Amino acid sequence: MDRALMLDTTYLLPLFGIDIPLQRYSEIFPKFVTQYEVWYNPLSLVEAKWIILKLVKRETRKKEIYLEKYRRGLGVILADSRLKQTELSTPQTEYEADGLLDLVSDYFDRMIYATSKQLGSTLISEDRVLKTLDGVISWDELIQRFA
Repeated sequence: MDRALMLDTTYLLPLFGIDIPLQRYSEIFPKFVTQYEVWYNPLSLVEAKWIILKLVKRETRKKEIYLEKYRRGLGVILADSRLKQTELSTPQTEYEADGLLDLVSDYFDRMIYATSKQLGSTLISEDRVLKTLDGVISWDELIQRFA
């Protein structure tokens, strides 16, 4: 596995106060961000906000709580020098992503995967389709390296 890892949006969600069912996340995440060069595409910040807004629609009485958690998490991510932000997009990234149009329907996933390819990094993702592509591993595969 490469020394550089690209995070799919899923792995940023706990930093925004959204629980995700990943084994030993709170134990492993802090370890791997110190042992690897860890990247994320800024589109993940947009996708995370979109997820928060969907939660707000379902649970309107928690609106301010969710929005505050997003703002707080955004501050944490942007201030953490161990988490590196990629460029939003480049012509080459768009070209790579466009090549996946027939295979990967989600724009965010296409762009995150294409960005990972451009960096030459390993993408960590739980997405069923992305996991069939070269250079993609799941959380469970990552934590096996820390067992």
